Amino acid sequence: MRASYFDPLNAVSVETDVESAEDLKSLLDQISALTTSRGRPTLELLRDDGSSLALSSDGRLGFLVFTNSLGESFHSSGGKPGRRLIFDYFGSWSEAPSEALIAFSEAFRSAVEFLREGTPETEAVLFEPD
Repeated sequence: MRASYFDPLNAVSVETDVESAEDLKSLLDQISALTTSRGRPTLELLRDDGSSLALSSDGRLGFLVFTNSLGESFHSSGGKPGRRLIFDYFGSWSEAPSEALIAFSEAFRSAVEFLREGTPETEAVLFEPD
């Protein structure tokens, strides 16, 4: 599976392959070292059928955006009122409301499911249409 993110230190988009949960974990660890005032870079996973999953995080909370092969977009939900998540979406300062945030561990599990099965759905992560 293709994975991409924006490297804010060199101002370039980076593409690589991710084949396993271990690859995904390693890549997320690398991305976390690229945190700037815009937050951590978003990691986007892209399948051959055109579906994608964007994972934004601060290491504690995560925000997911799933686009299916028909181009329909959904975002994670279920968070409690509170602070927003600030993140770097391919060079742009972006934010997600607290109600769309989930525990990072659940966001990671959802990304692993997307990697393995093509869908980010798990019993712990809810999505709603954009």
